[in-house]
Amino acid sequence: KNELIRDIEGFVAEEKLTREYADAVIPEKILDFLDSKLALRMGEAQKKGLLKREQPFVYGIDANLLDPEFPADEKILIQGIIDAFFFDGDSIVLMDYKTDVIDSEEELVNRYKIQLDYYKKALEGALKHPVTETLIYSFHMAREIPCL
Repeated sequence: KNELIRDIEGFVAEEKLTREYADAVIPEKILDFLDSKLALRMGEAQKKGLLKREQPFVYGIDANLLDPEFPADEKILIQGIIDAFFFDGDSIVLMDYKTDVIDSEEELVNRYKIQLDYYKKALEGALKHPVTETLIYSFHMAREIPCL
């Protein structure tokens, strides 16, 4: 824990992290994540060069999917940043970190399902590999949650 706190203070000194954000970090929550099965899987993928983090994407959808009154032949662009994904054989594992203070897995999945569905479609379209797992890591609950 002390090493993590020193690292955070180093990030503040190097102006890679603001004091406000540093003060919001709960070291125990970070350590819980680092001890998780998901972090282990991500670490193994990283060693093999198969982990991608903070990946920006742009994805086009038919406008009438957002509002039936919009023309079907027009596109709306959705853009975002995917927290992380990694290759597992010929498939992709998509994951998203969440810090929401919610004690219900179901509520968390319901809140972010649409967002993660777009991430999944964007990855599958760009990389031509299926996303076979979509996971949310809840820092509040200190666990990974499948998002089907």
